Amino acid sequence: MQLLKDLFRKKTVGGICLVILILFLFLAIFADVIAPTPMVNGTLPIDLTAARMPPFQSWEHPLGTDTMGQDLLSYMIYGARTSVILCVSCTVLSTLISVVIGVLSAVIGGWFDLVVQRIVDAFGCIPQMLLLLLLMAMLGNGIPQMIFALAVPSGIGGSRMVRSSAMAVKDSVYCQTSDLLGGSVLWKCIKHVVPNIMPLVIISAAGSLGGVVMMEASMNFLGYGVDPGTPSWGALITGSGKELMFTCPWLCIVPGIAISVLTFAASMFGDAIRDLLDPRLKGGVGSYSSKRLKRLAAKLAKDGAHTKAA
Repeated sequence: MQLLKDLFRKKTVGGICLVILILFLFLAIFADVIAPTPMVNGTLPIDLTAARMPPFQSWEHPLGTDTMGQDLLSYMIYGARTSVILCVSCTVLSTLISVVIGVLSAVIGGWFDLVVQRIVDAFGCIPQMLLLLLLMAMLGNGIPQMIFALAVPSGIGGSRMVRSSAMAVKDSVYCQTSDLLGGSVLWKCIKHVVPNIMPLVIISAAGSLGGVVMMEASMNFLGYGVDPGTPSWGALITGSGKELMFTCPWLCIVPGIAISVLTFAASMFGDAIRDLLDPRLKGGVGSYSSKRLKRLAAKLAKDGAHTKAA
């Protein structure tokens, strides 16, 4: 609760972005109730007589229609559900993978740590987009396949940062005491290591939200995304929007704005959470806040004046 108060008081932009994210989540959960045109058997109704209708030409289709006459506003609302499911699932799964690999690698150490880190290095040598395309080509299109392809490489890559923090906790006095008392590796991880690295984990997860949204849209744009017929903002740009960019520009502009707003909100919310949880940005040890810089500058000026006088 205190974190939320600090978010809206100290990081107003981050608080506004949290409200935007909650709005997208609300749209995703209640899409069947909110959408003007509900889906029938997993697809939106087709009305060829209303195809390619521009926005604001009809109360029935306020954002216009696509080439099949499907209501664009309803499509965008159902597309929000797809984006939110992918965003949340990928973030949770990649964070879980990072924590498990990083913590176990740090706590067990030895040959296990050496082998795991070489595997992590190997994944890091492969360009992310190329790896995603290879995984999607092997797995095929679909939401579960996209979650796996986006989360696994991200989780493996993020484990390095988790390992670094877990190594620092492992060398602490209470972890060494746990070793003397005969605590198991699992007990040490759950009781000592994981709770002490949770701020870093939360910061990393919040900061990755925007990247997941962009990667999901990029993969759909390249044709390696959700199944055909599943509402998706990136798929809309790939299909009708790319072909009719000049004759029906709203098919690109509307999903493009939605992707930009969601990415911006997720990124700014992640930055705000990082600023609030990172002790180096809150006036603690290692902080470079304006007040501390002013005190440091005054002290240096005073020392310099004394040196000249001597």
